[in-house]
Amino acid sequence: MPALGQDYEKLSGVTDEELRKVYESIPKNYDRANRFISFGMDVKWRAELVKSILDLEKGPRSVLDVASGKGETTYVFQRLGLRAFYVLADYSENMLLNALVDDDRVLASFDHLPFRDGSFDVVISTFALHAADDYESAIKEMVRVARKVVGVIAMGKPKNRALQAYLSFYLRSLMPKIACLAGAKPSDYRMIYEIYARKDKTNDYYISIAEKYLKLVKVEERALRLFYAFVGIKEKA
Repeated sequence: MPALGQDYEKLSGVTDEELRKVYESIPKNYDRANRFISFGMDVKWRAELVKSILDLEKGPRSVLDVASGKGETTYVFQRLGLRAFYVLADYSENMLLNALVDDDRVLASFDHLPFRDGSFDVVISTFALHAADDYESAIKEMVRVARKVVGVIAMGKPKNRALQAYLSFYLRSLMPKIACLAGAKPSDYRMIYEIYARKDKTNDYYISIAEKYLKLVKVEERALRLFYAFVGIKEKA
């Protein structure tokens, strides 16, 4: 496989006006964890993922948000003006009960999505796939229920050992202190470091798995390569 991102487009940019529409009414219960681990860029990245998806599917009628949490990315879709049928799927009932959006919600895990093949024009997952027990099974399920486009942002791991060490230090030691200054409990962020620490694969691996099931169009690494993002098209069987 070529160097990650070498043969792909980058995610689409967003304008200041588009970002303003999102930022101006972010609810107080918006997930702060992703703000800390993305160096404050999570909202912008979600908006760029949405724009990239809409480049490929101009007017999707249905969107599935997998491991949706409180539906932060669905919220961004809606703030950018897309009217569609949205479904949030998450295995945490508490997350769904506290969703930021008033759309259909389904208790479900990555590898057992209770929908028919090709049920949704767009399937997304942001800041969640790194928690999947079986990454490939999760990707296969997302592709199975998608009709056309799949978009992902997830925590990975860079190839560079020096970057790996720095990011490990940041997640283990610095991020909990930053969270504490922002009024959060440092212990709530311990799991993020543990997920990162147990990863034995790098971003190239995760992208190569996605390539098995999708025609990838846009691929990018972010935040010292702690994250990777991709948008791909489901090819007809």
